[in-house]
Amino acid sequence: MRSILGIDTASPRGSLALLVDGAPRGTAALSRGEHSSGLATAAARLMADAGLGAGLASLGGLAVSRGPGSFTGLRIGLAWAKGIAVGAGVPLVLVSAHEAAAHAAAVAGARAGDLLVTVTPGERKQVEFALWEAPAAARSRPRPLQPPESIPEDDLTDRLLALSSSGGAWAGRTFRAIPANDAIAALLDEEDIPRTPVLDLAESVAAVGDLLLQSGESSDVVLAAPSYGRAPNARKPPA
Repeated sequence: MRSILGIDTASPRGSLALLVDGAPRGTAALSRGEHSSGLATAAARLMADAGLGAGLASLGGLAVSRGPGSFTGLRIGLAWAKGIAVGAGVPLVLVSAHEAAAHAAAVAGARAGDLLVTVTPGERKQVEFALWEAPAAARSRPRPLQPPESIPEDDLTDRLLALSSSGGAWAGRTFRAIPANDAIAALLDEEDIPRTPVLDLAESVAAVGDLLLQSGESSDVVLAAPSYGRAPNARKPPA
């Protein structure tokens, strides 16, 4: 039996999810302010509900979102996962928040071949977007079409509309945008851009992480680091 715990603390809607042999066995939402205090309790509840009484050491792997996303949330989720990985000897894998969002949109109803545009926070007044093709099967990884690119948030709708306009690189393709949070979703409100609502991503983090672990990919527990998508507001003074 292969059990994977997925952890997403990259966004305000933090969540955990448990997969057993590739099938979802439960999810737990983390309320605002519980990204730190609620992780252990939620994980223990998921394991118990699934009949995995041996504790976290019995997991086949830990999959955690590496971002982009909240500075504090990402640090909390990865630090907790690293502690379990080291203490219990559980393999760790980091999953891009962009890929997790594209996977979640595919599970939520995107058709095979649809163009998925994931949008996450970037530097101040910027967003980061990436392009994916929805997979033919929900248990498959989305196919990357364009790596994350940072653009001014005021240019977002124009760039998305240009994707499928006559003469655009993806003209004629059905597409939808997947905003990482409500603030990004608000940028799309003035244009008729199809989009998937902000999603809980832990189940997709677990699913993508499971596929990565099965293919022999895992993260170095010591070197694993989050991708914030932007520089911190507070920085060390120059030497």
